Amino acid sequence: MNRIILTLLVIATLFSVPASADLFSELDLVVDEYNMNADSAPAPLKTLFGNENILAAIDMGDGSTLALKIVTEDMFVTEFSVADPDGSDFNPSLMIYTDEGTVSQLLDSEDPLSVFLDAYDTGAIDVEAAGFVDKVTLSVGNIMIKLSQILGFI
Repeated sequence: MNRIILTLLVIATLFSVPASADLFSELDLVVDEYNMNADSAPAPLKTLFGNENILAAIDMGDGSTLALKIVTEDMFVTEFSVADPDGSDFNPSLMIYTDEGTVSQLLDSEDPLSVFLDAYDTGAIDVEAAGFVDKVTLSVGNIMIKLSQILGFI
């Protein structure tokens, strides 16, 4: 479950070749582990990320951006690749923005779910929806996450 959040944060591309290539490779390794645990994801996260075309943009430490195309079906990652930062090579339904430091914290954490939720709460991770229906789903998902946190489910 923890790696699920981590993989979702593996969002972003278009950065300096060495640093971005290393980060992409590290994130790519997490995808298989994420998929093995996808069924155990909390319901609010399944609502947000269950069936999406995600553009993840990661601001790299060298000033470049790593953009990733992440396609999920029933919470499983079915496609994970480098993308154009503007999403012009596909039609993303969600855009996730973060930075290299936040992704590194997620990758290194014993409790990536907590790191994700803290980063999401503080704005270090920003999730935006493309269309009206996706915006409504995102709003409902945000409420579900907050409620789940308050009730101690996540």
